[in-house]
Amino acid sequence: MEQPLVSVVIPFYSGMHWLIEAINSVVKQTYKNIEILVINDGSSESMEEVKNIFGSSIIIINKKNGGPASARNLGIEKSSGKYIAFLDSDDIWDKDKLTIQISEMESNGYIWSQHSYEMFWENTNKTKSINTSIYSGNIFIDCFISLKIQTSCVVILRKILIDSNIRFPIEKRYGQDGAFYRYIARDNPIGYVNGVYTRFRVRGSNAGFRAKVQIDDRASIWNEIKKDKNLLTSLPVPIRFAYKASNFISKCLNNVSERFIKNTKYLEILSRLMYILPYTIYKIYAKKSYKSIPHKFL
Repeated sequence: MEQPLVSVVIPFYSGMHWLIEAINSVVKQTYKNIEILVINDGSSESMEEVKNIFGSSIIIINKKNGGPASARNLGIEKSSGKYIAFLDSDDIWDKDKLTIQISEMESNGYIWSQHSYEMFWENTNKTKSINTSIYSGNIFIDCFISLKIQTSCVVILRKILIDSNIRFPIEKRYGQDGAFYRYIARDNPIGYVNGVYTRFRVRGSNAGFRAKVQIDDRASIWNEIKKDKNLLTSLPVPIRFAYKASNFISKCLNNVSERFIKNTKYLEILSRLMYILPYTIYKIYAKKSYKSIPHKFL
């Protein structure tokens, strides 16, 4: 059976030794029909070492710094594969990831798919497996409640992104991945590929673990959806309350940071305290079956 071409898009800004690890995990794939696009997002680090190690097996595309969303978008536009697979420059793939995932996508006709992953903490032996098997089929509502899909686990049919003009939103400072998933999930069910095929590196700078970032992202989403009556009526009432609370908390924190608290550490502590109630609501509903919630807008 002929293997369709897979374009692997790797945005890069810093951490050359991690980037080399990431590329190595792609080069060692048992799946061989791959093009590797490394999008150099205005990094101050020289790409010569990467060129010397991998040579013509990778394509390096240089651009001015614009953030990971713009880098991934450029990768989408420059790619030529039937499928696009995303890999962050500090994550690592299992050698059989693409062999198994592409086989599942071809056999089942998945437009996009994802799998479970392992988190590992830098400079420690700490690891944690994240089972994402509940995210399959129609996950549009999940995108607004709790979605633990990790970008380095996602493979997408390129034609869908091109034909529907779906891209990562460059105007968002955080939450670009979640918005990208929402755009796709509105009309396209996702397939789950059983197994753990990605290792996700946890560092002190991971934005998704900061309460202030989560609050601001929820506030941003609320301002996008609050006028969409069909969507709002499909969300549980407590979730709508949690969004409103997140929006209010975000405004309060921004006001406090402008007037009183300049230290980001103290602001993060305050953010965690104020976020307890909405965070708890999101967590509670993350454990429920969203299949029972009517999708009136689809």
